[in-house]
Amino acid sequence: MNILLVEDQDDSRKTLSRLIGMRGHKVSQVATAEEAERALATDSFPFLILDWMLPGKSGIDLCRELRARQDGDEMFILLVTGKTDRADLEMALEAGANDYLTKPIDLSLLNVRLAVAERQIRDLTERNQARIALQQSARTLTDILENTTDGFFALDYAWRFTYVNPEAEALFGRSRRELLGGELWQTFPELRGTAFEQNYRQVMAEQAPVEFEACDPHGTKWFEVHAYPSGGGVSAFFRDVTERKRAEDDRLTKGKIESLGTLAGGIAHDLNNILTVISGNI
Repeated sequence: MNILLVEDQDDSRKTLSRLIGMRGHKVSQVATAEEAERALATDSFPFLILDWMLPGKSGIDLCRELRARQDGDEMFILLVTGKTDRADLEMALEAGANDYLTKPIDLSLLNVRLAVAERQIRDLTERNQARIALQQSARTLTDILENTTDGFFALDYAWRFTYVNPEAEALFGRSRRELLGGELWQTFPELRGTAFEQNYRQVMAEQAPVEFEACDPHGTKWFEVHAYPSGGGVSAFFRDVTERKRAEDDRLTKGKIESLGTLAGGIAHDLNNILTVISGNI
């Protein structure tokens, strides 16, 4: 582990560095808070050991500043101090120190503190790695949703829009700025009482996916919808299938006309035969 030791007293710094190094850690040593800041600007240190009393900026002030950084919660900070008053130790923890060690340093206590720090840093590293992996997965999923040719939207448990992709904006005829945070039934009141409402409420109630096709309330467009339970709400992919439905209707109409023509032809043939028989008997 890469450890930054900030201690202005040479003997104390060398002793601490040697003891910490015995546990297999790499120790970088500096004597002031300003030197520590320069080291942090060029390298990453998951574990910092700060002496409280430093020349210039104190260790406790440096601790506060480190905690205020964007990555401040990713560091384990052990504050070393000669102060033993309860109020001083509480101040150290309030400043953001994970733990403290009082001087003169007891080797057994130092090992205990280091063991605790090592365990917490391992846990923190694993959580950060999981968070980074989750963020990467989220970015990948967002890229897919942003570029898919299907419309996609997500609703929370209160039917509020939480995500709308570009294709959904085009199909809705509304910008995501207009939609996000808005309640579905207030934004599109014309959907009440339609197959859309029936199916979305079914997904919410049964927590099971549904697929359906429905015409919009204006009767101008048909949509194919795949809706799923998601995070306590509903997510849906949908696409405009109006042209496909028209083609199906055209084929159906053509088939009906052809069937009618065949039927009419058969009737005409039978009628002709009947008329022939009648004519022959006159």
